[in-house]
Amino acid sequence: MSRTERERLADLRARVAALYRANRRQGHAAWCDADYDYVCPSAETYPFQWFWDSCFHAIVLSHLDVGWAEAELRTLLRNQQPDGFVPHMTLWPAERPPDVTGPYRVAGRSPWLSASMQPPVLAEAVAAVAARGRGATYLREVLPAVRRFYEWCDRVRDPDRDGLIAIVEPHESGMDQTPAYDAYLGVAGGEPEDFEAAWRVVAESNAAAGHDTGAIIERDRFVVEDLAVNALYAANLRVLSGLLRQVGEIDAAARIDERADRTAAALLEHCWSSDDEDFHGLAGRDERRLPGGTVAGLLPIILGDLPAPIVDRIARRLEDPADFGPSHPVPSVSLSNPAYRRAPAGGTVLWRGPSWIGTNWYIARGLRRHGRAELATRIEDASLRLVERSGFREHYDAETGEGYGAKGFAWSALVLDLAEARVNERGAAPS
Repeated sequence: MSRTERERLADLRARVAALYRANRRQGHAAWCDADYDYVCPSAETYPFQWFWDSCFHAIVLSHLDVGWAEAELRTLLRNQQPDGFVPHMTLWPAERPPDVTGPYRVAGRSPWLSASMQPPVLAEAVAAVAARGRGATYLREVLPAVRRFYEWCDRVRDPDRDGLIAIVEPHESGMDQTPAYDAYLGVAGGEPEDFEAAWRVVAESNAAAGHDTGAIIERDRFVVEDLAVNALYAANLRVLSGLLRQVGEIDAAARIDERADRTAAALLEHCWSSDDEDFHGLAGRDERRLPGGTVAGLLPIILGDLPAPIVDRIARRLEDPADFGPSHPVPSVSLSNPAYRRAPAGGTVLWRGPSWIGTNWYIARGLRRHGRAELATRIEDASLRLVERSGFREHYDAETGEGYGAKGFAWSALVLDLAEARVNERGAAPS
């Protein structure tokens, strides 16, 4: 007799709990005289705290231990700057400042904190922790810091006031080496050193500008209104509005809704192309469209007011095995894109083809929001099978399901959130 789906879910919960215990980092950082308690993305590969990873970890932890989830976000916000900025990377457990010249060592004004942001997914993490924990009591404690962060995004990263926030170096998108940036960056080849060399030019330019966003945008070396960042920004503004309403801040919620409306409208007006029926990021002062054909162009599916014809187009692409619908979806690059690679090229070259659980999580939820339950189920089931077959890996071959990148990668545990929703809320079972 096969296991029941609740038995399968219990096994998954146990595996996730073991992974998070192994990746948990607790201690005291003398450099800022503060305690920390967070789940690192990978014990072997990524020992520090990253912004959007930490938000995903808090969502997973909300299913396991709400107090621990609160500690995750408390640690993330511990070094929020007076202007509201939250670094994408905090080097908590390092005994001395690490070498900031190596890959992923994005320097800032402090050797312990990056000057970069990451996709602004904080609100949905707070919402998950509040919903499964202390509710409005928790929200009243944390929302002032959350609001300051989103005010920073609006004030500092949208200088042209078009509703789209800008990133100023590739890592800020969370999709570091996406082929959408290749031509704009001037990437000369396909090896890790080619991407590192192109990124260095941007990093040095930003350092010369003193990591000041205004000065960086004026230099116009790498300024991108990124698709994924802005889709997630708009979605999280909607979540933030709902959280504010829960604590009675009705006027503030209305202002946030207006901001979300502006961002969603700008994505449709400036980034959607009826020619190739794809979304495109915008680069530079003249806002030229970047190439499409990446998973970022699917992420607007999370927006509830996305027009039905665009929803249909995204769904067709996800169903097409020659586009975004291979055996183990959703690939980070369309199979029809010449830049697509089944396996990572090596080193730190990421987001060139393999599937990631984080983007699957968003796409499946977006499809359900638009009534595409059957397609959402297919992606949810595929995600669960990837983890059951290859473990919690950073990303997976979209054609074979083989795992790649960091081992014990904690955000891949988002499959628990998908499985919990299916079994407990919808009464359906992962297959």
